[in-house]
Amino acid sequence: MGWNEWLRCLRHDLVKRVLWPARDRRDMGGPVQPGELVARLVDDEGNPASAEAIWAGLRAEAPAPAHAALATFETALKSALRAAEQDDVQGVLALEAAFEALAANLARGDH
Repeated sequence: MGWNEWLRCLRHDLVKRVLWPARDRRDMGGPVQPGELVARLVDDEGNPASAEAIWAGLRAEAPAPAHAALATFETALKSALRAAEQDDVQGVLALEAAFEALAANLARGDH
């Protein structure tokens, strides 16, 4: 699997699912309900899974799992997950920019 395909999987399986609750709240406006931003995720078999577990699986499948850009993204993912637990819409939405930075980094061939 190349970087482009891996990034598509990352976006589909994790990033957009972590972002959805925060995007919905931003678009609807109003106060965040406690726990509302914490994404409910499932694995490939439909079983409940944590974002950390999904990330670990995706990172293991990356063309270069030790790539420094993945560590940077992982830090951003952890920050977004903490933000979700703290009902911080903007903190969760920051994951989108982190994903775009990762994709740009990989597209430049910084691997």
